[in-house]
Order: sequence, then C-alpha cells, then structure tokens
Amino acid sequence: MNSAIKKIFLFFFVCMMASCLFHCPVSLHAEGILGKLAKGEGKWGQHWKPIEMFRWWDPEHYFEPENKIEGVFEGEKCVICHTLTTPRIAIDWKESAHSKAGVTCDKCHGSDHQKIQLPNPDTCAKCHPEQVNEFKSEKETGHPSHARAFHPDVVEAGWQISKPQPEVAGCAQCHAVENKCDSCHFRHRFKAAEARRPEACSYCHNGPDHRDTECYTTSAHGVITALDGDNWDWDKPLKVGNYRAPTCAYCHMYNGTHNAVENAVYSHIGVEEIDRGAEEFAEKRKAWTNICNDCHSARFAAAYLRGADETVKVSHAKVREAKAVVEDLHKEGLLDAMPKDLARYLDEGHKWNLGGRMYNVTAIEREFFDMLVYQGTTIFKAAFHMSANLQTYELGAFKQDESLAKIKSEASKLRRLKSLEDKVGIKYESFDFWKVGEYTNSLKVIK
Repeated sequence: MNSAIKKIFLFFFVCMMASCLFHCPVSLHAEGILGKLAKGEGKWGQHWKPIEMFRWWDPEHYFEPENKIEGVFEGEKCVICHTLTTPRIAIDWKESAHSKAGVTCDKCHGSDHQKIQLPNPDTCAKCHPEQVNEFKSEKETGHPSHARAFHPDVVEAGWQISKPQPEVAGCAQCHAVENKCDSCHFRHRFKAAEARRPEACSYCHNGPDHRDTECYTTSAHGVITALDGDNWDWDKPLKVGNYRAPTCAYCHMYNGTHNAVENAVYSHIGVEEIDRGAEEFAEKRKAWTNICNDCHSARFAAAYLRGADETVKVSHAKVREAKAVVEDLHKEGLLDAMPKDLARYLDEGHKWNLGGRMYNVTAIEREFFDMLVYQGTTIFKAAFHMSANLQTYELGAFKQDESLAKIKSEASKLRRLKSLEDKVGIKYESFDFWKVGEYTNSLKVIK
C-alpha cells in the first residue's frame, strides 16, 4: 500500500469514527456544565437563564463547540468527511453557489475542529458586505426590524423575560433572525431563489399577532402566486416585469434591498393608531405607491391605501370604546384582580397595563388584549395585504364586534353583582390564586 493510499484510508477511517461521535454527542447540559448558558444577557441578564437552543439562536453569546474530533481540516477534507457524517448537508452545499465559488465549510465555520463556530451576519459580510450593511441599516431606518429583533425585542422585553423561557421559545426562535442569515437563506444551499418565495417568510410571519402569511395567501396576489408560482423563474431579481404578482420580498425588499423596513411606518404591528396618510409620512406613502405602480395605476394604488387607512381607523374606534369601559371598571375597583392583588411584573411592578399583558389578568382585560393586539393587528395586516375575509369577516372587524359585545356584557354583570353585594353588605376580597400558583410563582420578579 503506497503512501497516498494509506493517507486516503486513514482519512476515511477518521471520518467513520467522526460519524459515530457526531451521532453520540455528550450534552453539556446533561453533565451539568452550563458554560455560557449559566445566565442570560441584557439589562435583566441576572434574572433569567436561556434554554439550550439559545446556542443556535444567538451563537455569538451562547454557542460553545462540543466536538470530539481534533485537528485542522480545510476545503475538500471537510466535504469528504461530511459526505459520510452529514450527507444531506453535504448534498445541499454541493448544489449551492458557495460550492461553485469554492466557499468550503471552513470559510464559514473555521478549520480547527475544536473551535468550530456558527456564522453570524458579520461572517457573511466578508463576502456579502452590501447585503449585510443594508440589513444592519434597519436599526436606523425603522422599527420593527429584523436587525433588532432579538436585542432588545426579546432579551430585554420584560414580558418575555418574566415568563419561563421554554414557554416563549417560539418568540426567540423566529426573532433570532437578527443573529443569523439562514433564517431566510436556508442552509446549506443559501439560495436567493428560495428566499424570494413567500413560503420562506411564512416560517415566522404567521400567527395571531402577525398574520402576514394568512393575509397574503388569501389575497389576489397570494392566490395568483399559488396558481402560477411553480411556472416562474425564481432566480430572476425582484424587478418589474419578472413576476406576475408581487411576493413578500418583492414589496418589502424592493429591487433586492436587504433593508425590509425603510418604507414602513411603525405602529407596533398595528397596535398603535397611526395615520399613514399624514403629511409626515408622505415620502414613505409615495414610495409604497411607486411599488404598486409596477402593476397598478397611481390612482388605484392611492385609493386602496387610503381605504386601508380608514379601515384601521374604524378598528381603533372600537378599541377606544372598549378601553373606556374597562378603564371605568378599574377606576371603580370592580375588576376581580386589581394590580395590587396580582403577582408583580418584571419591569412594571404592580402597575396596571391595559392591553400590554395577556397573562395573569381577568377575562375582561384579556378580551381587550385580544381585541387590540390580535384582532386589531389582523385587521391592519389584512387591510394592507388585501385580504377581504380576514379584514372584515373571520378574524377581523366582525370578530372585534363580538369582543366589544363581550366586554360590555361582562361590565354589566360586574356592576350588577357589585350592586347586589352593596345591598347585602358583602365586602369582596380577591382570591389568593391571583397572587400564587404553580405557574404564577414561576414568573420572574425584580424585588
């Protein structure tokens, strides 16, 4: 056996051993060694501990390599070994533009197996500076933004940190988009064509407080994409004439920009009432109208956007009416659990925060939260994404009507009950279960 064959044999033997070790990992948590996971970060870092998955959601702060293979490997050596140990990853990489450009595993992860790293946007910026700079510019040009989704919108959000981390893991998983580019450009192909499809955005943009996917797929744009999208060339850039109907990326990342919020008017996903037609937003409204002009007349686009503005205004009129009812109950002391009787919140003590909490509140307060945050946001998203059903019927305006009726009915019951208590001389005391309980006791509090 000559020297070259021996080296190949030895390398494949090492790879086979690595395969066994890769599939039999030793967990740091299992050994009780938390390492970087011993405490959280941010202004309340000492009050919470991240779950294990934070290593992958925020690798810059929490990831620690745990490899049993020693040595420095580069280029084709990585590919040969991972073709055996993680074949699907290797196949995806071989089909990628990275493969064709000679960007091997070590270029992103490092070559020392004991110091393997997970890439972050700064890693990608070495080859994609323009895209990463546009992405990071979201911090200055708008809110919400992908570039600040994790810090401070998760680890410094009081309602997030006061709750047990496994409960709010879904928030951190999607908000990790701040820390890594593969939230949109799925590894290890990293195809721009995949990121242009609305399905890529639907991974995170769905659910009761951000029903972007549901609103888009039930719009004319979404229906056309579903009917005809398989016939489109998704490798084409996001420019006029290349796509029969606009996708999420076509409008929000116009002409391929990686700043997805530069034309957005912030309203806390629709919870705050903002008049987007106001003079102060004229430049951004013009920018949106120009995008619509790729397919529609300026008259049509302007009219539709004004109509969406009015839809949102009606929604907030209902919210204000409900808010007045609940506020009066609070002032009169008729809410079952007053702030002083509740477990304190992490960031606001016993302060009453109408509409700002979804947990450890009375049913009427929770109904108001749903009306403002879930239904109100759905109406806003549906109006501007052209979803007729969600704007008006199933989860929109008519659902808000139902919630307003429930709030008024509950308020009526509370007042009638208080009247009866006064007549018979009963003084009601709030039950202890508002203060203590197996779950309630798990909520974090700064004393």
